[in-house]
Amino acid sequence: MSFESLLEHFYRTTGIEFKEKRDIINTKISRFYTEKGYSDYHDFFDALKRDKGLHQELVNLLTTSETYFYREFAQLELCIEQTKGLPSIKVLSAPCASGEEPYSILISMLEAGIDLNKIEIYGIDINSQEISNAKNGIFSQRRLHRLPQALQQKYFTALANDKYQIIPRLREHVHFKQLNIFEPFSGELSDFDVIFSRNMLIYFDRPAQEKAEKIFYNRLKNGGILFLGHADQIHHVTALQQSIRQGTRFYQK
Repeated sequence: MSFESLLEHFYRTTGIEFKEKRDIINTKISRFYTEKGYSDYHDFFDALKRDKGLHQELVNLLTTSETYFYREFAQLELCIEQTKGLPSIKVLSAPCASGEEPYSILISMLEAGIDLNKIEIYGIDINSQEISNAKNGIFSQRRLHRLPQALQQKYFTALANDKYQIIPRLREHVHFKQLNIFEPFSGELSDFDVIFSRNMLIYFDRPAQEKAEKIFYNRLKNGGILFLGHADQIHHVTALQQSIRQGTRFYQK
């Protein structure tokens, strides 16, 4: 088995394909399997197909992302504008990484005067380590650099080693689950007013992008909106309608 065979297996099991930086991916995987005691791709691939834990470790290695609070703030502002008058607000962040986006959504809603008890936010990610980190709600100062100091003091508890933990009452309103977007969803993961999915579709080929679009469409309420990353694409295989408001693009069911 080869590097290309392993990437094909990774694509089949996750929907993710790596079109760029393949030398970097190859180096990461080679270092990983060597550290695990495998001599080459053949031995590693055989073990990978048998060992779900090993497979998840590889997924975690290749899907760890770098993000921070209040990223793409214009989308957060538009989200608030669209949802502020609703009797309750249900939001999905997919992928949610280590929780910066879901907590940013919640904090921005609270700062806009929305009642905490009206808000429920769900975060899903294929990376089990990221989900574990999100549940703990502990972040480095670097992840908080875009968040005003007053909000850091208001919504976080300072810990040792330049770490900050989001306060418990906020964590109660954000629910995290390790899940591949293409796996079956539970009943609670439906009827969303808003879905954020930034910089995930760029890792999918067109058939997977179209499949994801249908999943988002089916999980939105009528009138619900979808926010994507700047490089993500919708192929209009559903009735999602693109709109641009104040320079911010979104899609509405």
